[in-house]
Amino acid sequence: MATLYRIEVFSRGEFIINHTVEAPDALTAINLVEARYGEPPKVEETTVYLEDGKKEHLLVVSAWHGYSFVARQIRNAN
Repeated sequence: MATLYRIEVFSRGEFIINHTVEAPDALTAINLVEARYGEPPKVEETTVYLEDGKKEHLLVVSAWHGYSFVARQIRNAN
């Protein structure tokens, strides 16, 4: 069963616009809207070895389009 979501779009922290979409879950709703704003960012896990021999795991984000998204469930669609 699909649900209706309001997706709020922000550009570098500033509100831009709302979109209303029907989707089975919030993440799918966000992905549907994000596709309108270009390719999603690429996320890569990497490990950095420090001088003292310790290692640190990092997430490296590239090709970020500058948009962020918040999903709010409006109602269940019938």
